[in-house]
Amino acid sequence: MNFALQIGKIAGIPIRLHITFLAIIPVVAYLFGTFSQLVYGKPYGFGAVEPLELRWIYSLAFSILLFTCVVLHELGHSFVAMRYGIKIRSITLYILGGVASMEDIPRDPARELKMAIAGPLVSGAIGAGCVLLSNPSAAILGEFHPLTTLLWSLGIINLILMIFNLIPAFPMDGGRVLRAWFASRMPYAAATTRAANIGKMFAIAMGLLGLLSFNVFLILIAFFVYIGASEEDKATSISVTLDGIKVKDMMSSDVRTVAPETDLKDLVEMMFREKHRGYPVVQAEKLVGIVTISDVQKVPDPMRASTTVGQIMNKKIYVIRPEDEATDAMKKMAERQIRRLPVLENERLVGILSRSDMLRAIEICSGW
Repeated sequence: MNFALQIGKIAGIPIRLHITFLAIIPVVAYLFGTFSQLVYGKPYGFGAVEPLELRWIYSLAFSILLFTCVVLHELGHSFVAMRYGIKIRSITLYILGGVASMEDIPRDPARELKMAIAGPLVSGAIGAGCVLLSNPSAAILGEFHPLTTLLWSLGIINLILMIFNLIPAFPMDGGRVLRAWFASRMPYAAATTRAANIGKMFAIAMGLLGLLSFNVFLILIAFFVYIGASEEDKATSISVTLDGIKVKDMMSSDVRTVAPETDLKDLVEMMFREKHRGYPVVQAEKLVGIVTISDVQKVPDPMRASTTVGQIMNKKIYVIRPEDEATDAMKKMAERQIRRLPVLENERLVGILSRSDMLRAIEICSGW
């Protein structure tokens, strides 16, 4: 289920707001407004606008500007990636920051280094610029004027964001910088493992510090970093293992298909008998859909005898070709959250690739 709302595009890149991000905007506005209320409390000559109203106007502006800076941070990564021909699927803002969804991460150390460092450099430039602008603002408007407070706070937070992202631990940018450095001296998989292990040590240290200081937020970050490091190491290991393997090497060529007019009662019996959770739907030798056990479960049992596959099948089909790389199939399955991909050659169904097929290939190639 997709919990992200697309709000627009920048340079063709969809910008999305996750539901967790929408929840944090009023919190940030409240925190900034509370801070501002503590440091100033008298009128500033804005006419009929009362100071309290003015504070909350600036608070909302601050929260919007802050997360605009997060988008700019991710755009820094994205624009460098696009220079190398890497497609950016989207930028999504979450409660803990933004994520640029890239088609691929280059294994060339120099390219990965440039991509990783671009985001923190953008945050650093914004931070330094806002801090510098707050000085003339303080001289003209006053040290505790809301605009001065906004600029100074925005600058400091961006500088903190830059430093935090340079921590040498996945999934932060510093973890990728560290991997790029290691990868210039050793194989990519070994570089990932070493960088991930260093990231885990940072996570453990942060977790212990959080426990000793009773800081729940630091413990959550430590957990986030540890999981991120582990997942990056695992994903890279699988990706390297599948290097050079084609879809045709893993797919099942003996494909069992069903027709659109097959009723669900017969389909369920077939699933029990053949132990398959989904089938391609073919009509006149053409792939027209795919039906899975989850589609069947949406239909009440008494209605299954009178309901056909064609009525419930998913007509939006994601396919792959026999000559495509296994890693492409893995990414497509993960992104679309699907368990199988029909394999088409010249518009003809020649096989099907399931997650179990991929797991079997990974086990064989890695010697597990």
